[in-house]
Amino acid sequence: MQDGISDNLLMESIATGDAQSFRMLVVRHLPRAHAIARQMLYSQQDAEEAAQDAFCKVWTHAIRFDPARAKFSTWFYRILANTCLDMLRRKPSPQISLSGLEDVLQDTGENQDAQIISLQKKEKVRQAVQFLPDRQRMAVVLCYFEEMSNSQAAAVMGVHIKALEGLLVRARKKLRERLGEIR
Repeated sequence: MQDGISDNLLMESIATGDAQSFRMLVVRHLPRAHAIARQMLYSQQDAEEAAQDAFCKVWTHAIRFDPARAKFSTWFYRILANTCLDMLRRKPSPQISLSGLEDVLQDTGENQDAQIISLQKKEKVRQAVQFLPDRQRMAVVLCYFEEMSNSQAAAVMGVHIKALEGLLVRARKKLRERLGEIR
């Protein structure tokens, strides 16, 4: 933990309007918040907007945080997940493109072909994930991209572990079908 201050102590200070504590919390959680939102929304601009909205909710609702009910990270990432889901409901997902391809093409090293193939495979998986229903996509992002445990992901999503596991089973089945179609 940055500066040895727990998230719970920072939240107590934030509830009293301490902007410095809020900055520390944002610095601590912003990289992962961006990563989760980026996987859900497939747009850097939308990911930044979602993370900003989620942190604004933390600031305005800090008084409601109860460390006896949930860890801060669970509470916050649930806010972020709901913000992403709300954004997905408001507008359709744009088509995504191969990100990073320009960097690989500029690299004149011997591994360029292997890098391009690897990038293409990753992009196919990302595109397949894009077509999953929102809750299945969220489960996949949290468990596989963000490497949360099933219990952590279930808590973030506000579902029981069995429900999360059901979402993952259905998501994997749809991904296998989708990836089989685009080979």
